[in-house]
Amino acid sequence: MEANETAKAEEFVISRVFRAPRPRVWDAWTKPDQLSRWFGPKGVTTTVQAHELRPGGVLHARMDTPDGGRMWARFFYREISAPSRLVWIHCFSDEHAGVVRAPFFDGNWPLELLTTVTFADEGPATRVTLTWAPLNATEIERRTFAANMGSMNQGWTGSFEVLDGLLGGA
Repeated sequence: MEANETAKAEEFVISRVFRAPRPRVWDAWTKPDQLSRWFGPKGVTTTVQAHELRPGGVLHARMDTPDGGRMWARFFYREISAPSRLVWIHCFSDEHAGVVRAPFFDGNWPLELLTTVTFADEGPATRVTLTWAPLNATEIERRTFAANMGSMNQGWTGSFEVLDGLLGGA
């Protein structure tokens, strides 16, 4: 297998068409007040603590679970091409936006995921395609990531259902 094929095999890709124009969908991904209404596993309450939408900028968010748990996320934006493409490094963090290990998978989840989100017109609707790939991951982290594609699909599907409702599609 060539290096490109290996990288593709390690990628998680999910795509969904939202019945909203691209600028509206873009705003849902880039405006903190909207992002906090849908981002994260279904059932969590997300609070955006900091948001600087620019290359080199950071999003820092707290996610509170129904059972009283708390997780933090950090995006380090690499590319912003409004309204067609977002690229960031996605990781779990602490309350100070420092990178930490995920609170699951026995510490074997990749510390960083390269996230690419594209937005494409489909008539009056918008197709969003999200790609996640382990970044600077160890072999066991890559295997853990690959073994959990179903869980990632379930998680993003739930988030997209909430987003669809926010956009008026559900």
